[in-house]
Amino acid sequence: MKILSKLRLACIALSLSAALALVSCGEVPDVEGGELIKKARDAYASLDSARVVMTNMESGEQEQEFVFKYDEKGILTYSYVGKSDKSSYAQFNNGLESFTDENGKVTHLVRGDKDFAAYSKDAKHPQADKGLVIYQPASVKEAEVTEENGITHIRHDYDMEKISPELEEGEAEAFYADYYFKGDELLYFTETTEADIDGSKKTYAYKIEILDKNSVTAVENPVKG
Repeated sequence: MKILSKLRLACIALSLSAALALVSCGEVPDVEGGELIKKARDAYASLDSARVVMTNMESGEQEQEFVFKYDEKGILTYSYVGKSDKSSYAQFNNGLESFTDENGKVTHLVRGDKDFAAYSKDAKHPQADKGLVIYQPASVKEAEVTEENGITHIRHDYDMEKISPELEEGEAEAFYADYYFKGDELLYFTETTEADIDGSKKTYAYKIEILDKNSVTAVENPVKG
């Protein structure tokens, strides 16, 4: 599973980066809840720093973390750590050099190397841009908005003929995105994939939270040289 700069994420079901493949192109009509989601996407893309965590809702284990911070010149420093039952991946990039650990194999690149990519506020990393918060109205077949105890719950059921979630094994049969708002503030969202693995049904559910908004002081390098 790849995104820009050849960053491969290591989760079983739809991940933070896989959601980027669902960003819509062109103007299409909103579905229910769309206006709130678009505000949340824009708010995230405007942040100077944040920590994004993805938690497996069945095990309660954090499986991915993406931390980013722009410096005074708008250059991005970020770290990513992800794992699954079958793989692990970590990367650090400060705009001048990058360190990557893929299943125990460590590589180091510097600016000017063929595969090196640097990011900034003008050339955003996909996971630091609004595409992190999934929303593709043209691919939503059912949408519902409910209110309970001051929380707005938006649920989008995606058409599997229009999206192609990538799994480490099996075939995806359904995908749902659920968003939880308090007023205009996105508290968190979830991604749920129902899959068929050799005739057995399996559900993968992940909770994505955007934390430490504009309060990250430093980004640590998770890759051990």
